[in-house]
Amino acid sequence: MSISPKEAPVFPDEVRIVGQYYDDKTTRLVRKYGPGPKIHYHVGYYPSGSAPVLEDVTPDAIRAGIRQHQEGLLRFAAEAWGAESRLSGRILDVGCGLGGGSLFWAQEYGAEVTAVTNAPDHAPIVTEFARECGVDDRVRTLVCDAMDLPVEAPYDAAVAIESSGYFDRPRWFQRLARVLRPGASVCVEDVFTVRPHGADVWTEYFYCKPATVHDYAEAAASAGFRLVDEVDATAETAPFWDESAAWTKAVLDTDTSLSPVDRRHLRISLMANQAQGAEWRAGGLRLSFLRFELT
Repeated sequence: MSISPKEAPVFPDEVRIVGQYYDDKTTRLVRKYGPGPKIHYHVGYYPSGSAPVLEDVTPDAIRAGIRQHQEGLLRFAAEAWGAESRLSGRILDVGCGLGGGSLFWAQEYGAEVTAVTNAPDHAPIVTEFARECGVDDRVRTLVCDAMDLPVEAPYDAAVAIESSGYFDRPRWFQRLARVLRPGASVCVEDVFTVRPHGADVWTEYFYCKPATVHDYAEAAASAGFRLVDEVDATAETAPFWDESAAWTKAVLDTDTSLSPVDRRHLRISLMANQAQGAEWRAGGLRLSFLRFELT
């Protein structure tokens, strides 16, 4: 089911812009990462940095590989965060996208998930996907700004998969301190900056505000959280950009029905993927799994 907070929050301009950005991208996200019901919009995990097979393969075959590696990232996250004990209760999936992670936690760990999004068009899609997966009794959607989460009965954990770069992090942690129970975990998988150019490359395409791990730890500490676990998976996620770029190249080469606008979007995406991969391997960006505990 889809719900809204009792008091509608005031959305700052940049929150509306990001929400509209993702609403506008819905069709393209479904095409690349779909068809559903579990659609993930984040990088994939490649054990030991293993390279995906990209020679003489179709867009559909590449897309299937991307989905496999994206699900692999969630399985790695589950192990890193101790999901069986920490993510099997009442959890917030903050910045849920099209709900792939929410469905994963509900299906794999029996979690009762509140899927939080600031893209209004995504909420009914997540609700329908939950119904298709048979977990609509355990997944509900909430349309609101992450900094204005309504205070309800305490949650056992919060998860943010490549979404926290859009948040005002001090305010976010302050809000989480009000909605999580003592001892609860905040589990963050995201891209963190190492040098200024890395931040520019990430920000220019995704409209987000990446920061360092230290910045996160400081914001968390100010709200009563402490950083207890950090796992660096930069090398194991770098091949995603090759696989993502390969899909885009294959579509541009084979799909004669693309409109000029679609071709322009794909060419921009291809250049962005190549820039991300270069910065990933040059050491300007890092991908880590962080876990904070509320003291």
